[in-house]
Amino acid sequence: MTGAHTNMAIFLMTNPDLKKNINHIYIMGGGVRSKNPTGCCPKNASSTCQPQQCGDHGNMFTAFRSNPYAEFNLFGDPFAAYQVFHSGIPITLVPLDATNTIPITREFFEAFEKNQRTYEAQYVFKSLKIDRDTWFDDQFYTSYFMWDSFMVGVAASAMRNIRDEENEFAEMEYMNITVITSNEPYGKPDSSNAFFGDRKIPKFNLKKNGVHSGHVQIGIQDPFCFRGNATGICKDGYTEEATGPDSVRVRVATRAKPNVDESSTLDREYYVNFLDVLNRPQYKGRFNFTTEFPYYKEVLYKPDFKGKKLGKIVVFDMDMSAGDFLAVGPSRRIENKPKPCYTNSLASAESKLASKPG
Repeated sequence: MTGAHTNMAIFLMTNPDLKKNINHIYIMGGGVRSKNPTGCCPKNASSTCQPQQCGDHGNMFTAFRSNPYAEFNLFGDPFAAYQVFHSGIPITLVPLDATNTIPITREFFEAFEKNQRTYEAQYVFKSLKIDRDTWFDDQFYTSYFMWDSFMVGVAASAMRNIRDEENEFAEMEYMNITVITSNEPYGKPDSSNAFFGDRKIPKFNLKKNGVHSGHVQIGIQDPFCFRGNATGICKDGYTEEATGPDSVRVRVATRAKPNVDESSTLDREYYVNFLDVLNRPQYKGRFNFTTEFPYYKEVLYKPDFKGKKLGKIVVFDMDMSAGDFLAVGPSRRIENKPKPCYTNSLASAESKLASKPG
């Protein structure tokens, strides 16, 4: 899973009987013990250099002053992420802890530029180059990471080794964590919290003094989150280590594994595999929607308002960035074995689950 967890949370909350059909969920998002390596002043920097996100848990460069814990995917809908994490389904999390250790380095970029033997490789490289050429500062090689694509690689590798749960690309550790959905003090919800507000009974039967009953960050400039010139106090979306009944045991990727070939200029094992898989000749060919996505089809559906009040669920995924192209590219082609499906589309997930026994 990448992106906000809204659709998956709705699916799990409205179809609890189908949880049994999901063996495992792989997630890219959050930051547990992460320290943002971007925005730090160089060793020889002048006294005018002001650290930005340096050392923060999160990576939201537009929101780090109000919420230094915010990571893009989980910050999009913290409550939805909480529901997914606490669903009871085993979870492997690839947070910023790991993705911060696998940037798009200059060496990788140049190696990729020289290795474009398939249409797919050319397409992915051009998408990546767009990001490089339009990056907002000159620190692309130290601030652009293999976020979603790295998670997909870890997931595909782990699913090929499902018995021992090992993977080729990331070091793993079990941690007890939760997802912060509101800010203390709890039990004093204000107009920011739609689950409580003026309601006599909170939505979803949430506890009136529970972890969801505090202030919910309503924007990157939410006044509640600021305390003068100090670091912002909001933690919405933070994957925090926790104990007690509110914690969930999760398998967490902590860092990218180094390249077994120490003489290589590509110092991460995933760099090598990424370029190898994307350039395999058996996958060379022009893009064809029907062959690339054999389980998808376009359907014009007209609701029957006489017999039914609601039509089928339709979800439009409007978030397709260059990072997503990197994830879509080589992830499903590592081997000719059962291929994982990653989607933030509720409709797609529901159709796949409904087709399984039980």
